[in-house]
Amino acid sequence: MTSFFIRTAESLRKNRKKTLVFLVLLTLVPALFILKSRVDNSLPVWQSKDDIHWIQYQQFMKHYELTNPLVIYLPNIDTYTMSGIAATLHDEITVQAIQSQIVHDHGKTQGLIFISPLPGATPAELAKLLNTVKNILSRYEKPFHLGGVWYLTVLLDQLSADSTRTLFPVVLLLLCITTWYFIRNRTNTALVLACGLLPALQITGLMAAVGLSLNMVLLTLPPMTMILGIAHAIHFVTKVKDNRKPDPVELFAQVAPPCLLSGITTMFGFLSLLFAGYQPVRELGFWGAVATVLALLNAFILLPVLFCPQTRVQIKISRNFTAFLARFRFPVLGFFLLAAVLAGTGIHRLEIGSLILDFFPVNSEVRNNYKTIENKGLGLTLFEVDLAPGNLPFQQVKQIMTDYMALHPEITHTLYFFPNGIVIPVSGKNGIKFPNLSFNLAQNTPQRLTILLKTLTSERTLELADELEGYLQDNLKNRKNPYVTGAVPLYTRGQKRLFVSLVRSFTFAFLSVSIIMGISLRSPYLGLLAIIPNILPVFFILAAMAWLGISLSVATVTVASIVFGIVVDDTIHFLHRLKKESTQISTEKRLQNTISHVGPAIITTSLVAGTGFLGFLAAPFIPLRSFGLLIAAALFLALVCDMILLPALILVWNRK
Repeated sequence: MTSFFIRTAESLRKNRKKTLVFLVLLTLVPALFILKSRVDNSLPVWQSKDDIHWIQYQQFMKHYELTNPLVIYLPNIDTYTMSGIAATLHDEITVQAIQSQIVHDHGKTQGLIFISPLPGATPAELAKLLNTVKNILSRYEKPFHLGGVWYLTVLLDQLSADSTRTLFPVVLLLLCITTWYFIRNRTNTALVLACGLLPALQITGLMAAVGLSLNMVLLTLPPMTMILGIAHAIHFVTKVKDNRKPDPVELFAQVAPPCLLSGITTMFGFLSLLFAGYQPVRELGFWGAVATVLALLNAFILLPVLFCPQTRVQIKISRNFTAFLARFRFPVLGFFLLAAVLAGTGIHRLEIGSLILDFFPVNSEVRNNYKTIENKGLGLTLFEVDLAPGNLPFQQVKQIMTDYMALHPEITHTLYFFPNGIVIPVSGKNGIKFPNLSFNLAQNTPQRLTILLKTLTSERTLELADELEGYLQDNLKNRKNPYVTGAVPLYTRGQKRLFVSLVRSFTFAFLSVSIIMGISLRSPYLGLLAIIPNILPVFFILAAMAWLGISLSVATVTVASIVFGIVVDDTIHFLHRLKKESTQISTEKRLQNTISHVGPAIITTSLVAGTGFLGFLAAPFIPLRSFGLLIAAALFLALVCDMILLPALILVWNRK
């Protein structure tokens, strides 16, 4: 293996110009597509094409020619102004339908407008429509509040795009500062940063080139790729000892094998996400594996070709450190065991699913709008119920739904739609009262219902959807096709698969990484030891999520698998070096030599990478903040486990 890397490095250095030209082309060609990169969090992004619920929803929307409406609430509006707004909207926007309604409540006149966009409208077209509607409403200088499914989607896209523009520069700045602090050499700092920046540009360009839009899950990949590439380079650069300048080829051959192994384990951590039930999570798994390969490829090209060893002052680790661990090895293990037990007492609190409004900052426009509209008695979460072919008259269906609404105060209205185009709204106990309609439809059969309820967590929303489905199956004609459909139930059904996704993906990551490490280290003993200090950070992070109330959502479901694939890197460098130490000396001496050699690199990579992930806190998108904080915390915990727990385990095992 060493001879292979020596020959590779020598060949790259010999063909330096051709190698660099190849790397430039590898970066520039995909980079041409970066400007075409788009953000899309619309409903189809999160659905599997063969999902029966998704197929039924598409058929339902197509059959009734429906689109999810934008809801406009106008408090304290007069009839004249309301008519003017409605007329202006009809004149200046092209949509499927515009419906307006005046509501009188406690002596106040309030207005409601429902705008249904054209079927098949793209995210860009919906964003343009939303801006136009806002501009029209602003002309009348009357307060207004907006809500609805596609309104949320457009704001999610805008928030994701803002996060992209904010996140990458902040992470890059933090990486520049921390890398310079530890390396203190301009040339090598630039080289290390290039090892991260180039693969980040390449993966972003490749995804744009194949037409893959970014979403709230894939947004994490470019900065994560940059951090991974920099981590590989730091392991290379920090191996230079004081007053000694090793040959770059020799140094590359020494560091490349553990870097390759750590890259493989990280890749399998990403590939484990292919077992997830969510399409964007599977895409993150595939493209994360590609990004891992690119990070390795760039490091393995740039470092042997351009790196010039410079003497530097390294992080000093006391030579008494190992002696201290040997003396207190059992208390150290007891401390970690106690910490694991205490953390585990709260892990049952881990929640699955989240309130979609929690993705936005507390003082955001969308939160204020939803709070205002729903406090006035209009639910913004829609359940669609397909009654066709129905055979029950309106009064009987109405009585069934009235009984159900009485048990669920979160339901504000049920809207009954008839084939002749008539719509009958029925208000719940907490719903705003619509004007009474005098249609005589007692014997007519409604073809579909729309149920409006206040926004709940995804888990509670799904429970309600399943409960309603069972209730309708029992009280209406029992049938194979579900009654309840709609955009919100589709989102929540996807959330339900999150826990299964977590278990499947982490199981694959755990088994594959464990087997790879055992085989590559050629020691079941070292392979077993490598698992313990790397499984604990994952366990601690899941426990922290439970204690802190961070739900398992689309953004955080990937944390466990990714953390396990990343944190194992430093353990690999540690054990790879330990195996090279002579067996003729004591275990404590072998550990001391190992820690002196790889300890500075482990500390540096953990602090640099962890600080880079802390840059995610600058994103305005709440799930990205949680993701970055959890990964950073896991890296810092892994540093403690690698530098303290792993040596203690080795000392105890060998003592026995």
